[in-house]
Amino acid sequence: MDDSLQRKLRRLGVVKGMQNLKPAVPAAPHPTAPLPASTLEPLPGVTVMTPQGPAWVWQRQYPADHYHGAYRLGELSSLEPRALSLLGGDDLGARPAFLDTETTGLAGGAGTLIFLTGIGIWEGDGVTLHLVFLRDPAEEPAVLHYITELLRGVTGLVTFNGTGFDLPLLESRFILQRMPLHWRALPHLDLLPIARLLWRDHLPSRRLGILEAELLGLHRAETDLPSWLIPAAYRDYLLTGRTDEIHRIFYHNEIDVLSLVTLLIHCARRLQSPDTLQLGAAEWVGLGRLYERAGCTAEAEAAWNRALEADTLPPEVAAHLWELLALRRKQAGEWDAALELWEAWAERLPRAIEPLIERAKAFEWVRHDIAAALQETGRALDRAAALPRGFVREQTLAELRHREARLHRKLEAAP
Repeated sequence: MDDSLQRKLRRLGVVKGMQNLKPAVPAAPHPTAPLPASTLEPLPGVTVMTPQGPAWVWQRQYPADHYHGAYRLGELSSLEPRALSLLGGDDLGARPAFLDTETTGLAGGAGTLIFLTGIGIWEGDGVTLHLVFLRDPAEEPAVLHYITELLRGVTGLVTFNGTGFDLPLLESRFILQRMPLHWRALPHLDLLPIARLLWRDHLPSRRLGILEAELLGLHRAETDLPSWLIPAAYRDYLLTGRTDEIHRIFYHNEIDVLSLVTLLIHCARRLQSPDTLQLGAAEWVGLGRLYERAGCTAEAEAAWNRALEADTLPPEVAAHLWELLALRRKQAGEWDAALELWEAWAERLPRAIEPLIERAKAFEWVRHDIAAALQETGRALDRAAALPRGFVREQTLAELRHREARLHRKLEAAP
């Protein structure tokens, strides 16, 4: 690129990287039509002046003995390092921040604004909650500056779907305002993937509201505004200046942030002392997934065996566990254990054909017991014959009959 073109690009403000970018000049606030005083209920919070202009912030202190649902916030300080490590949060540090956002939509991109950012900071003796509200889009540089300064002193971030939504969207707002992303280097723990691992087979949904009601002992007040109504309520506020629904959004975000604290406590407690808790079979399956993700294979298999002992799992979940555990015993050359697992699978699920085929293979090729292999093949054929008519049934029967004929020939040829 020649020098003249580079100079022209610089005059237009085009630079490489973000280090030389200057903050965007704040736009003038858009005036709104005046409303009767009865509809302009004051917003909770105060104006905080920043180098980028005014930001609206509401703060509240929650002591360590404050109960949010079934848990005290102070239980956060007693979580064992190993439990946090298994969750992936061993590097959150002594002063983590719990972050949740409310936005003008779920699509993301340059057209989606973050109009409320809730940040709860664990201070050692309680949680300090900051709700940072975008009264006008022109105040976004000031809001982002406040968030930057607030996050400078924290040691980690905890979110719920922050990896897929909150943090990328927050990052995009910083980039559009040409502001540095110091907070992006903070360790981050997203609780949504953990919830999916733990309660995939236990709850109908892993939405935060469902987890609150089913696990955390929390039921929101009628003041709460459902998530799907929040973007429209904010747009109405920008058009009319009405603040009645904004109060409900503040409550919604406040509960979201505090629930992140107690959800982290709840998850860690499951890993710290699972044997002292009355866990259902599906929860043992979820714990096994967490152990497996953390590389703790022995603990994962112990948890899955506990789940299978209860005999209350859905058939497809139980079948997957038996298949997985038997495969590992097979790969380790522990054939007695593998045969026992396949037999348990076949007994508990009377329609299962796969474990009988695996037993037939083991008897034929490992134990060299052709008679036993024929017996298992016959059991599999009986079950295949009961399958619904169709391609799968016919193909399964054909394969098993071929196996049976081959085993008969081997048995007849044996000395």
